[in-house]
Amino acid sequence: MMTHTVLMRFVVMSLVLLFSSFTLAEQKKIFTGSDGAEYEVHYIAFTSTFLHPEIARKYDLVRSRAMGMVNISVLKVSEDGRREAVGALVDINAKNEIQQVQHMNFQQIIEGKSIYYIGQVQYREGEILTFDAVIYPQGVVDPFRLRFTHNFYND
Repeated sequence: MMTHTVLMRFVVMSLVLLFSSFTLAEQKKIFTGSDGAEYEVHYIAFTSTFLHPEIARKYDLVRSRAMGMVNISVLKVSEDGRREAVGALVDINAKNEIQQVQHMNFQQIIEGKSIYYIGQVQYREGEILTFDAVIYPQGVVDPFRLRFTHNFYND
């Protein structure tokens, strides 16, 4: 049985490895907030079976060939170029090709200085989902609106 510290290190390293393996698939969009600051919204969608079973258990996530994941993070860019993770309200609907809509629930995950928002969505093999996101970073009045698509395949 792993101690809490060892388990936390394992989880953090697994998340880093998981998300770094998707660097080619990760996307970002830059916004200017109502506070005048620049923000980067990073987003990625993937099949939940890519998650390590320990991570799925820890965060109560379902690993399934019919369950996709969306990961969102918001970074505030300071004038000197430093990036800092900020909290946000994340609201996303997923729509399939025949316009069926699924509202996604997101949980906030804080690991050190990183903040992630993870949500799950059901899909069928080969299905293309369009995600419409409304994101309110902490301290920003006007939301950031983002639309992206992902084609889900079973691994």
